[in-house]
Amino acid sequence: MPRIAILGGGPTGLGAAYRLRERGVDDFEVFERAGQIGGLATSFQDAKGYTWDVSGHIIFSGYPYFNQFLEKMLGKEGIRRIDRESWIKFEDRYVRYPFQNHLSSLPERAMLECLIGLVESQTIDRDRAFRNFEEWVFAKFGAGVSKHFMIPYNEKVWSTPLSQMGFYWIAERVAVVDWKKALETALLPKIVDWGPNATFGYPATRGTVGLWLAVLPYLGDRVRYRKRAVCVDEDEREIRFSDGSTARYEKLLTTLPLEAFVTRLARAPESVRAASKKLLFNRLFTVGVGLKRPSPSTKNWIYFPNPKTPFYRMTYLSNYSPDIVPGGDTSRYCSLLMETTYSRFRPLPAGDFAKSVVNGLVDEEILQPADLPAIESVYLIHAAHAYPIPSVDRDEALETIQSYLESKEIYSRGRFGSWKYEIGNQDHSLMQGKEVVDRWLDGSAEKVFRS
Repeated sequence: MPRIAILGGGPTGLGAAYRLRERGVDDFEVFERAGQIGGLATSFQDAKGYTWDVSGHIIFSGYPYFNQFLEKMLGKEGIRRIDRESWIKFEDRYVRYPFQNHLSSLPERAMLECLIGLVESQTIDRDRAFRNFEEWVFAKFGAGVSKHFMIPYNEKVWSTPLSQMGFYWIAERVAVVDWKKALETALLPKIVDWGPNATFGYPATRGTVGLWLAVLPYLGDRVRYRKRAVCVDEDEREIRFSDGSTARYEKLLTTLPLEAFVTRLARAPESVRAASKKLLFNRLFTVGVGLKRPSPSTKNWIYFPNPKTPFYRMTYLSNYSPDIVPGGDTSRYCSLLMETTYSRFRPLPAGDFAKSVVNGLVDEEILQPADLPAIESVYLIHAAHAYPIPSVDRDEALETIQSYLESKEIYSRGRFGSWKYEIGNQDHSLMQGKEVVDRWLDGSAEKVFRS
């Protein structure tokens, strides 16, 4: 029997498989429920020749191992390097990201409210204990920035009450305000970049999945497709699949969504099942719109805090690579990618969702009514799990679940396997796979998963 079984052919599962081969281990199998690899980092090509990603993925990393892996898989010519141009659509105008560093672009009344809020926020006890993300936002950003951007935008992204979210996950995910810089840039307007992705990468061909397809030749005949795990007997160390087949293992790496994986366990105690029910997540509908016209903008992506706009982010996907559009001809074609989350707290809008997204593009003046006849593709992608919510009681639940799993030689890693949004990018995910393999083989510490 294969000594190691891997559930899921996304970045974590493939990263672990690659590392096993890199370290001379061949006794493993990867089981992927779909007919193609990639997980949330997969891509699809429609009948018109447009390539669509599940979400607005980009590549950037501070991990030397990941960057070496990236260059080995794609080569210098296989990765496009792009300077970030990200914006926020605020009422009738565009504001550069991050919002709080470009307040001079706001209408005067809104700018004044934001500046007053920033000053007032300095009177708050900076060492106070915040109970949730909502309290943290108001304390750190002030009432104005919270009202005009942070609260409405985050409510759209998470589709979860912000009062139920923790704030321990912030790190590089949220541009924390520097009130002095905010005042300076309001009085002396200038462009202020922030974050590790000021320059990012994107595969030159085949969309986001292009990177992960490049891994397959290194794995040999180790990936099994259309293998949906329906039960895991943690004592017998056996996986049962929906097609009736089974697989035994000595160690199991699962990248399945943690709460869904727990339901598949044959012998999990009630404390573990109860903990899994505390884990919150949202779902995603992505709508791709392909047009027979050049891109109307050089922007990369735009955030939309307006609650009436059905999507929270729009990406000019064809600006990432010509290969995204038919024939690679961006002088004739372009593609836009819109993302909308929903959850039990916030349902999708009623009616024809794709139509509401196209109408939203017109309402936000991304497209003009005259552009509508140029639309030749509308492509919908659904992700049953989009973001693992960093809820206030997440870590306590994770400790209960992960301790039990590891006592059974089951290791749950990846965006939804770890259930940690803060380590859910492609590089984090690959590193989790790589580091768990190193732990198995020589006892090395898992730095990313434990961060």
